Amino acid sequence: MNHDSRDRASALIWRVSLGIERLSYLWTHEGVRSCVVKMTRALMRSWGNGDGALPLCALSLDEQYRMWRALQEKTTSADIDANHDSERTSRRLSLSIIVPGTGMPSTTLEETIQSIAHQKYVPQEVIVVCDAAVQDPVTMFIGKVGGGVRHLVQVVGVRAGSRGYLARGIEAASGEFVWFLRSGDVLASEALQIVAQELEQRSAADVLYCDEDQTILNGPTIPFFKPSWSPELLLSTNYLSYASVFRRTLVSSVEQCLDESGCDTFYDYILCATEAAKVIVHIPRVLYHARQESDVVSRVDSGGHSSLARKALERALLRRGEKGRAEDVCRGNFRVRYQLDHSPLVSILIPTKDRVKLLSQCIASIERLTSYAEYEIIILDNGSVLGDTRNYLDHLARKWRVLPCPGPFNFSAINNYGASEAKGDHLLFLNDDTEVIGKEWLTAMVEQLSRPGVGVVGAKLLYLNGRIQHAGVVLGVRGMAAHAFRHTENKDWGYHGLAHLTRNCSAVTAACMLVSRGIFEKVHGFDERLAVEFNDVDLCLRIRQQGYRIVYTPDAVLYHYENATRRSTRSPEDEALFEQKWGEVIKKGDPYYNPHLTRSREDWSLNI
Repeated sequence: MNHDSRDRASALIWRVSLGIERLSYLWTHEGVRSCVVKMTRALMRSWGNGDGALPLCALSLDEQYRMWRALQEKTTSADIDANHDSERTSRRLSLSIIVPGTGMPSTTLEETIQSIAHQKYVPQEVIVVCDAAVQDPVTMFIGKVGGGVRHLVQVVGVRAGSRGYLARGIEAASGEFVWFLRSGDVLASEALQIVAQELEQRSAADVLYCDEDQTILNGPTIPFFKPSWSPELLLSTNYLSYASVFRRTLVSSVEQCLDESGCDTFYDYILCATEAAKVIVHIPRVLYHARQESDVVSRVDSGGHSSLARKALERALLRRGEKGRAEDVCRGNFRVRYQLDHSPLVSILIPTKDRVKLLSQCIASIERLTSYAEYEIIILDNGSVLGDTRNYLDHLARKWRVLPCPGPFNFSAINNYGASEAKGDHLLFLNDDTEVIGKEWLTAMVEQLSRPGVGVVGAKLLYLNGRIQHAGVVLGVRGMAAHAFRHTENKDWGYHGLAHLTRNCSAVTAACMLVSRGIFEKVHGFDERLAVEFNDVDLCLRIRQQGYRIVYTPDAVLYHYENATRRSTRSPEDEALFEQKWGEVIKKGDPYYNPHLTRSREDWSLNI
């Protein structure tokens, strides 16, 4: 069997297994008609026009990106020129480009300089920082290859062994903004022009960053279509990287916020600058092309080895007054564990009805595995009648509270009642069809919620087969909202590891959601008009409106036997009300989900 045949066989197996799983869910929860209609549409989308091509979601990210770029190139050049004509930009961009380097000049430096020379918009100056010992050869090299910008290039030497390459470049710069380019990386030809246009409309911007792609030496090209400003993601990985422009006054003050060690990794500069920035703008265009020597699983260059990046992260925590330590997830990617000054009581609220096997499994896993000691469990019984259930609830009542919640099922009303009876400072809403996996799950969630500005924390939920069920909620995918990375393998790194990194989301599921009691009461709890669906997303969006951040942590992991306790839980009325409340917000797009990513699937493949 040749390589192409193996790919097709693998794609077919993948498609069939996912189709069976999806078919079972639709049949159980939405009925026969919905099952037939949706599966037919899915097959049509997957197979396209019947030419036997691989379905998009079975292609590698590199293959998807090649297709995406081919489609982009079909855009009429006249349209591009009309939208991005430099003459339409009246604001003069005062920009200094800084290229930090160390050794002798090479073809990689030439590529970087040539990409600057080919810009549609000319920068104010280009500063190449190098070892003082090679300053003269670099100057001569620039004179030969500098093209149309050689007269703008200033070569600055730094004493050998010094860590001051970035600082020396900033010191020599005169522009209002600075853009650091790593030697060997190149800018898209329209990069400076688009930055100038953004600043014309967003003059208060302090930091601007764009999407990028990374080409491995003699390997694939991987795109990174980034979210809008995500402070928690920046504490997990340097996702801004070199594809970012800074107001010079922000980065020139970095030395004052660093410790006496004199370290100045690029991660230090980004963390310091974003701490001081008031307006951070994301440009959803691939304007930066990075070159990597090895696998892009650690796609960022944090200004040094992973240990230096980790130290930069810990310096940032110290500056911010947050007690914690940074741990490696993999090279260039981190998790931050925060030190709790105290252990607030967490009230775990579990609605249930007559599924004693699931409930007992859930409770047993909490009691057996939870290392966080300060919690209470409140069972919200929505009218159980079976004898086994009643006996088990009577048994539970000897240790935990069991509150009767009779009447028609209304998830919002049941949980609001439970919250009103809870004693905890924090409220954990938990489905009875979940099962705790790791001991630190609740500790990790409390750590995040205890941080300034965090309003809600969600967990990673897995199907029993090890695939992801929930890694945050994305607005506008497959309708109103959908779970991030649903059905993808948890063992796979996936799209830039986002399923495995702490990051910001628009919402998280209330199947396992931790909320501060004060914030919950501030927004008047769940909207009881949303009895079945979208109540958790609605709560998160209202909390976001109050200026709080929604955080997803992969360090809290549970199994979720999705909707095992209820059948036919679709509610057209809830969906209509949710769309009425949030339709305009959803149309604008989820800020934590790039517009170049798919809206028809939950796997974060590209929008082709």
